[in-house]
Amino acid sequence: MSEKNIKKEDGRVRYTKMRIRSAFYELLHEKSYDKITVTAICEKAEINRATFYKHYLDVADLVDKLQEETINDLAEKLNSATDTTAKDFIVDVLKYLKLHMEDNNNAGLFASSTASTFTAKISRLIYLRFSTLLMPRIPDNADMDKSMVFAYIAGGCAGIIDYWAKSGYKENEEAIAAQLTTLASSTINSLK
Repeated sequence: MSEKNIKKEDGRVRYTKMRIRSAFYELLHEKSYDKITVTAICEKAEINRATFYKHYLDVADLVDKLQEETINDLAEKLNSATDTTAKDFIVDVLKYLKLHMEDNNNAGLFASSTASTFTAKISRLIYLRFSTLLMPRIPDNADMDKSMVFAYIAGGCAGIIDYWAKSGYKENEEAIAAQLTTLASSTINSLK
C-alpha cells in the first residue's frame, strides 16, 4: 500500500469518528446519556453498526475515548505552559475545562455514568503536577507519606472541579483556584 493510500485511509477514519462523535453530542441534547444507544448513534451518523464497532466497543467506550482525548489535550497544553504556581496551574485547568465543556457540548463527559472516571483522570493530572509544585513544601519529618498527601489533595481538587462543572461553572476560575490552593496549603501546613 502506498503512503498516499495510507493518508487517505486515515482521513476517512478521522471523518467517521467525527461523525460518530457529532451524532453522540446531538443525541445528548435530545436525551440523557443512559438512553443513548449504539443504534441511535449509528442512525444519526448514517453509518452501520459494524463501522461503529470498528472504532468503539460501546457507548461507554466512546465516552471514555472522548474523556481521554480531553485529558491528553489538557495535559499537553499544561506541559507546554510556563506557569509555575499551583494557583496558575489550577486556573489553566479550570479555564480549559470550562471552554471545552461549553463550546464542544461535552457536558456528557461530566454528566454520564462514567463521570467518576473522568474525575479520576483529572485527579491523576492534578496529582502529577501538584507533586512537582508542592513537594518542596511538605516537611521531610511529616508523619504521613508524601504520596498519600498528594493523592488526598488531588482527589479533593478533582471532586471540587467536578462539582463546579456540574453546577454550571457559577464561580469564576480564579475564585475556585484560590479556594483549592488554600485547601492544599492548609493540608500541607497541618503536617508541620
